Amino acid sequence: MNLIPYFSTGITPDVPAMNKKIPLWFVLLLLWFSFMGALAFGWAVWRIKTSRQGARTATDHAIIAIASSPSLLKESFNEIGQGSKLISPDYYPAIKGFEADNKYIDNGYLLLATYSKIKDQSVVKLVRLADQRIIYQWEPDYKAIIKQIGGRNKSWTDQNVHDLRLYRPLLLPDGSLIFNNLLSPLIKIDKYSRLVWSADGVYHHSTELDADGNIWAPSVIERSPFFSGVLSDFKDDAITELSPAGKILLRRSVAQILYDNAYRALLLGAGPYEKDLLHINEIQPALTTGKYWAKGDLLISARNRSTVFLYRPSTNKILWLQTGPWLNQHDAHFMGDTAISVFGNDMVRVFGDEKLLTGYNEEYIFSFNTGKTTTPYTAFLKSAKVSTPDEGRAEVLQNGDLFVEETNKNRLLRGNTRGVIWQYVDRIDDHAIAALSCSTFITSDEFSKLTFLNKK
Repeated sequence: MNLIPYFSTGITPDVPAMNKKIPLWFVLLLLWFSFMGALAFGWAVWRIKTSRQGARTATDHAIIAIASSPSLLKESFNEIGQGSKLISPDYYPAIKGFEADNKYIDNGYLLLATYSKIKDQSVVKLVRLADQRIIYQWEPDYKAIIKQIGGRNKSWTDQNVHDLRLYRPLLLPDGSLIFNNLLSPLIKIDKYSRLVWSADGVYHHSTELDADGNIWAPSVIERSPFFSGVLSDFKDDAITELSPAGKILLRRSVAQILYDNAYRALLLGAGPYEKDLLHINEIQPALTTGKYWAKGDLLISARNRSTVFLYRPSTNKILWLQTGPWLNQHDAHFMGDTAISVFGNDMVRVFGDEKLLTGYNEEYIFSFNTGKTTTPYTAFLKSAKVSTPDEGRAEVLQNGDLFVEETNKNRLLRGNTRGVIWQYVDRIDDHAIAALSCSTFITSDEFSKLTFLNKK
């Protein structure tokens, strides 16, 4: 083997780049620019998020998209790992299904807006509580429905059918259901789950019948004219009345109603501006005339103002309005002729987060006779640790018991002023329960009026 001797020529041999040392000053300069860039990017996100106008330019939208990418990536991995969003973590592993205190027999029924693992979609079950038997089940063909109406509602066509929530179904005597999927068209299916009609637009939360058989639902006025020169990103919630055939009879901006009735300060001056100023989640029609309201008047809940008010559509007049003591409430109901009930989530919205003020929800009863508000179900709700920061519903039953859906934790309860009577979760397996979407308690009298069932 011939070795070629190395002689010094004064020329340094080439050294691989990977062996060169990077000067310390260059590393520090790079870190400084990275730190300043992070500060500038953080400031840009803060500026957009706190601006009254939100993201206005293409650059603003790009900044928000980049800032959101880590959470979107995490959400994507979570969806891959967990399957449908309608499968909930098991908050109550000790509850195997229906559990009653002292073997209580309930003669009522549940219209259960829930999830079917077999169908891998949201369904509605009519359940007899006495033996937890499923009397009837609706299984909408979401792909077919979206195919029929998707062309008229572009924002709805990209939805994953396995994650669509069949929200707050309204059951009619002939077995048809009216519902929305939260910010979707309003949909009616028949007892065979076939599409009957759909109402174009963006509907959400409650769907209720009035004394004339017309339908009331919260909706959003798209391209709203309300202060359009100032509030370009404003979510303009409206009250909408539809005929039994799904034709719009009336649509009125709730912001405009408040403004017309001299509640401008409550609407626009009670705190920093936010896009979702009102968040209407309940429109309850008065079915009879009482001492303080007339048939056809509406009880309306505006969650983000912690406000409930009584409104007469025929005259565009607010008859009564009260802010609190409930906080960020849901599900206001008429009670008899002289009172209303309000389910107080009693949470505080803190920079996008939601924190319970006392650790449990509360049911408020306001008496028009006395002008006072009471909370007779505190012992029940506190002992059962009912704590849904968002959503939720409650109804005072005819005998004075309280039916509650703890929506965020997917538990149903019945209780009274002393405590819990029964609890229920729609169990999927030993580790998961089905997500609920505002279910309804049906009394035996109401059940007897469901003509579509062959009751033998």
